[in-house]
Amino acid sequence: MTYRPNIIEIEQSYLEVLSHWNEIDDNLDKERVGRKDTPFDQRLMENLLCAWEYIDFFIRKKDYDLISKKGGPDMLEINNCVHYGLDKTLRSEYQKAISATADKFTRQVKPIRTYYRKKTKRNVAVTKISAEIFISILGHPQLYIEGNHRSGSIVSSWINLVNNRPPFVLTVNNAVSFFKPAQEIKQFDKTSRWRSLTQLPKYKKSFREFWDNHCNDRFALKL
Repeated sequence: MTYRPNIIEIEQSYLEVLSHWNEIDDNLDKERVGRKDTPFDQRLMENLLCAWEYIDFFIRKKDYDLISKKGGPDMLEINNCVHYGLDKTLRSEYQKAISATADKFTRQVKPIRTYYRKKTKRNVAVTKISAEIFISILGHPQLYIEGNHRSGSIVSSWINLVNNRPPFVLTVNNAVSFFKPAQEIKQFDKTSRWRSLTQLPKYKKSFREFWDNHCNDRFALKL
């Protein structure tokens, strides 16, 4: 049995975030996270919903190969959705950026696939896998050129959904507590052995706790 995303509830949550975004952005600044380069506006909301609808389509088809070589184009398409939605004109205008992202993705995705394959075979807890996949997508050198927060949370939510766990969806209540650790993960440099030994375990533990606490049944439907 698997879940699928509850698009109606996800949209409702996004509308609430949209109406409170200035307040959220002010709180991010107070927490020294910095103001978001990409504000949560109507277009961003529609693009995120496009990405959710995309994974919903594959879940309903019972196609569970997202994090595999076969699923590579679909992982890229999630990133395209969060940037451009289904706007063909916009995609044509940014074709060079789309191609450059595909090149970077191809260079960076193999360790993520390897991790996912090994951990699922060992029956590691689903929320541990999905949280650490998010860290791998967002942490240096990042899987995509841009949009790793958005794409990573949806890819990791897909892992939850196909394993009968609810997804993570941004809400008014969790926005600041999501962006704060995510910003730390984004700035984490995995090329430094010292930082890897002393700081990465802390990020993994704290973000997994966050993920466990904020993946909500409200945003899931039974397939």
